[in-house]
Amino acid sequence: MSVLSGLLLTLSFPKPEVFFLAWGALVPLLVAVRGSTPPRAFALGWLCGLVHYLTALYWIHHVVAHYGGLPSPLSLAILVLLCGYLAVYPALFAVAALRLQSRPLWRLVALPAAWVTLEWIRAHALTGFPWASLGYSQTPWSTLIQAADVTGVYGVSALVALANVCWVNVMEKRGVVPALVVPAACLGLVLFYGDRRLEQIRGLLQKTEVWTVGVIQGNIDQGVKWDPSYQKTTLERYERLTLQAFMEEPPPELVVWPETAVPFFYGLDAERSQRLKRIVREAGSPLLFGSPGVIEKGREVPRLQNRAYLLDPERGDSGSYAKRHLVPFGEYVPLSKVLFFINKLVEAVGTFSPGDDPSPLELEGKELGVLICYEAIFPRLARETVNGGASVLVNITNDAWFGDSGAPYQHLEMARWRAVEFRRPFVRAANTGVSSIFDATGKGCGRIALDTAGFLVCPVRPLELKTFYARRGDWFAWVCMAATLAALLPTPPSRKTFFLRNL
Repeated sequence: MSVLSGLLLTLSFPKPEVFFLAWGALVPLLVAVRGSTPPRAFALGWLCGLVHYLTALYWIHHVVAHYGGLPSPLSLAILVLLCGYLAVYPALFAVAALRLQSRPLWRLVALPAAWVTLEWIRAHALTGFPWASLGYSQTPWSTLIQAADVTGVYGVSALVALANVCWVNVMEKRGVVPALVVPAACLGLVLFYGDRRLEQIRGLLQKTEVWTVGVIQGNIDQGVKWDPSYQKTTLERYERLTLQAFMEEPPPELVVWPETAVPFFYGLDAERSQRLKRIVREAGSPLLFGSPGVIEKGREVPRLQNRAYLLDPERGDSGSYAKRHLVPFGEYVPLSKVLFFINKLVEAVGTFSPGDDPSPLELEGKELGVLICYEAIFPRLARETVNGGASVLVNITNDAWFGDSGAPYQHLEMARWRAVEFRRPFVRAANTGVSSIFDATGKGCGRIALDTAGFLVCPVRPLELKTFYARRGDWFAWVCMAATLAALLPTPPSRKTFFLRNL
């Protein structure tokens, strides 16, 4: 039954994204832990989590083996170790469910709160890995996810977890009326809010000035991306697709290329940098693109950065952004002295250094909040740039590492939530896909399919609206933590009880 829960959880996410399965995915696990001991409940929860993460994150094996150059047994071991760690969180949830099994009414509040608490910890502990949070499974339900501008993804995670707990209460015939009324009322309230919020935001968008943005997807194979003999071909492909995009009516007022679309050190490689500037002048529109950068000042050894550059046809270089949240084992090796035997998954030699400035890039009165690669799955990073004035969120990424797996689609769906949480248009340019542009309701105007070279030109309507989530952040998660502690921490005995026990 715990294995079944793990499989149902995975099926709720892309691919195949049967999102409604999440509303009952935890039921088999909750039934399995009834009457067990804490160690057995932990083991059942851990097994559920292990099955879920192994089947949802299987693509990590391909990344580590194919691009990291590690032997297949070692890459499988890394995958199992990571999933074994992530499985600890469902295991703790199962122990909490066991502890609350005799309190069916209280667990309606405490168990969803415990799930959210564990999701929040997972999103922050050890650099954080919020991949496949339960709420993200509900991305296709547009009306439901509008509540994210108040609670973030955690509010939807709590609602789905609540439904699972209520099914168990009904099956046990304990507190049946509250088990039916509470989730129905909560779901009805969230859907009512979502419907009204959609109508309100769409009305605001109709009154907002249109800004046309083009996204280019080069579809450059990761195996040849950094090959010096292929650099000319790469630049020619991006140039051709960019000029094709300018044949659209109206032409784009900003063009976005993906993460490290420019496979050389912009500014240091003089010849290719000048050619890039000629492309921008010929197009007559600003270009935002990804390229590796180098920090040299005040350092004995130059350090690399993963950067986004804004290039204007008239003003030239108009600013850059350095990635702040680096990928462990991809852009740096944590505990490198201990894990010296692990190769980095990047082709460029050296360890990347994080940036520290969330400030948006200014362009003709528009403020572009840039997120590079999987920074888009961290709401905190998007919140910092939005509170810094960003009116448009731009995500440049390279998902070529993932191959033809569920990962590019999982990444895309998680990134879409930033548009809803902060009511900002979200522009996403991916090297091999999936590239898309979302409005402030999370609705996409189109997408470029995976493993396809192409372009997408869409109208973008920047908003200046400051959402409750932008102002307060993860307040809902903190409330859930307080509720979890109140439910699970031992209650100190009263004076009378203490006296009788000692007597």
